[in-house]
Amino acid sequence: MIRFAVILLVFLALAPLVPILVEKRLGSQDTPRVDSGLKVDDTADTGERIYRISRNGAGHFVAEARLNGTFVDMLVDTGATVTVLPESVAEDIGIFLSESDFTIPIRTANGTARGARTVIDGLRLGDIRLDDIDALVLKDVSLGQPLLGMSVLNRLERFDMSGGTLVLVQ
Repeated sequence: MIRFAVILLVFLALAPLVPILVEKRLGSQDTPRVDSGLKVDDTADTGERIYRISRNGAGHFVAEARLNGTFVDMLVDTGATVTVLPESVAEDIGIFLSESDFTIPIRTANGTARGARTVIDGLRLGDIRLDDIDALVLKDVSLGQPLLGMSVLNRLERFDMSGGTLVLVQ
């Protein structure tokens, strides 16, 4: 009987400590989730610039870029060696080419086309800033949507995909 009384007294003595222990245990589990939600603040300390792109309904990553000051939706294409613009988009951002500029043979999904080399003066993706981007321009019939290719992605510190989000880091 005395043994049960001693055990009961030990439990009564420890009872006030249970909420503190539970709070510490749950608090330590919650902390990583809170920290991971504050990646923007974390990057401010490291100086990294991050741009996140969610996968659209078709399963593609479409970036809202700013080319030479003009907003352009661009399909991210890691299979494109360079960034590629339809001629109409190139003209919208101030790049004007003549017929004689279209001399580079390009293999596309629709066959072979002729492209023209150019340079995009400035490209912005959120806080990411790049200048002097090598690009190609194709006639509108050969390319429907601008492609954000490896001439941009290779100039970033890294890019990776996780959970339906493409993360670009400068």
